[in-house]
Amino acid sequence: DSLIFTLTNEKLKVRDTFKVKSRKVAFDSLKISMSQNGNIEFDKPINLLSNTPLIRFDSTKIKLIDKDSIEIAVNVKLDSLRNLLNFDFKIDPDQNYRMELIPGAVTDFFETTNDSVAFSFKTKSLADYGNLTLNLNGNSIVYPIIVQLTNEKGELQREIYATEPQVYTFDNLNPGKYQARVIFDLNGNGKWDTGNLLKKIQPEKISYYPALIELRANWEKIETFNLID
Repeated sequence: DSLIFTLTNEKLKVRDTFKVKSRKVAFDSLKISMSQNGNIEFDKPINLLSNTPLIRFDSTKIKLIDKDSIEIAVNVKLDSLRNLLNFDFKIDPDQNYRMELIPGAVTDFFETTNDSVAFSFKTKSLADYGNLTLNLNGNSIVYPIIVQLTNEKGELQREIYATEPQVYTFDNLNPGKYQARVIFDLNGNGKWDTGNLLKKIQPEKISYYPALIELRANWEKIETFNLID
């Protein structure tokens, strides 16, 4: 609960010791939340988040039910590195879900457990989304590549990693305008690298689709992406 410092001046032959007591700080109480609320997306994970490190869970105290009060099978996995609990289950369209956690469902680093809590979320109809297919056209495409979709602000929405030619399909996209781009992942590490000036390594090449792609609800759109050398 305290630190002891020794200060010495060899030239003046002076030595002193003093103590500093640390400020008492209360432990954070366990607070949990969901990574998605309200309308959830099919392609995004459903995670339980915590403000303190989680160390274990009890799946028998976690229940997921749909709008017909039918219990849904769910696989629960603790990700200690990212400090979250992942819920893996079949997500159906036009459905309402309720996640219930009774006391003791999760335990954190301080041996604190949760109180009874429930989270409600739902999915939209498939007709509320659009689907986009990209065909890449080019004679000298070097794999692996990363095909990405961003919104108008440049925020990543979806991506597909490919090691060989294929059709790139992005299903259940929210209506809006998207920018498509291709990253040539020369070192195969699954991400874009900025390069290194000192080592004379160029940034990995990125090719952008020449225009924004507009997608509306209940649309099926196919675009050809011509990659120019």
